[in-house]
Amino acid sequence: MRFRRLFVSYSILILIIASLAVIFSDIEIKKRVIDKQQFIMAAKEAGFEVTDDTDLFEGVRGLATALNASNRDSSLTYQFYVFDDRNTADDEFDIFRKTLDSTFVTKDYSSYIGQNYLVYKMEGAKDYHHLCVVDNTLFYAKSPNEEKLQVRDFAKEVGYN
Repeated sequence: MRFRRLFVSYSILILIIASLAVIFSDIEIKKRVIDKQQFIMAAKEAGFEVTDDTDLFEGVRGLATALNASNRDSSLTYQFYVFDDRNTADDEFDIFRKTLDSTFVTKDYSSYIGQNYLVYKMEGAKDYHHLCVVDNTLFYAKSPNEEKLQVRDFAKEVGYN
């Protein structure tokens, strides 16, 4: 009886600690999807010029929307894609990530997964790359390493961090 009470007490304590860790951590289990209009509004508020490049990707299977946002000198670029379904978006994420890995010299990278998202961040010799898929949407950003904090701030603002 005493062992059982001790076991139950420890189990409850572990559950409380685990719950508090999840609550106070910055880790999201599921991300909120934004739409085309929300991306356009956030990019314009950040001072970027936004263009709809969907016509340039006419042959890409399952692509519904392709938006490009860039600053005046185009050193900082954000791209936002909406696909017909999550599987297509995941496939494009994998292709994008493999292309980055094979094209750029990597100094540092991180990758993590949530319930409905994948994130890949890579710092190359000169450039920083941020790639995130949430459900059927894909966000990609490229900047000089010196401006990576600006990319991270924008990604966090739109929920693709």
